[in-house]
Amino acid sequence: MSRGGTLRRVVLSCDVAGCPVQVEPPATEAWRNDTDARLWAREHAAGWTSDPGRQTDYCPGHATFSAVPASGDTPPRPTATVRDPSGNPLNRDEYTQRLRELLVADDMAVEQAPLLTAAQATVAARLLDELAGVYRGESLGALARELSALLDSRRRDGV
Repeated sequence: MSRGGTLRRVVLSCDVAGCPVQVEPPATEAWRNDTDARLWAREHAAGWTSDPGRQTDYCPGHATFSAVPASGDTPPRPTATVRDPSGNPLNRDEYTQRLRELLVADDMAVEQAPLLTAAQATVAARLLDELAGVYRGESLGALARELSALLDSRRRDGV
């Protein structure tokens, strides 16, 4: 119970976008403060993992996203909306690599007429710039920045 005598609810939620899995400490643990209740829930939630640095929790199905990387490696980060056929998020860095491979394959294809008008290309480039800012320092952000520059250069060249 909280100071006012009302019941409060401490819930651990999986931090992968779209994952509905949650865990709640039993009512007998309601006397704990929120920090202690969360700590207790993390210690007693079978298969759950957490990443204290990012202050995130992951259900057993998404536990790999909290794995501590080897020295020099970056931890896996889930995509916000892109899913595999089972509905699980992809690793952003692996997804970026797949997108880059798609671009390379497209560059080798026969030249086609432009798919975007100049105004559409400008809007897409600005949206990609914003995406690059959100994912600054990540491979997904670098790809967004590169695509933005590519769209801008093609727009200026009249392609």
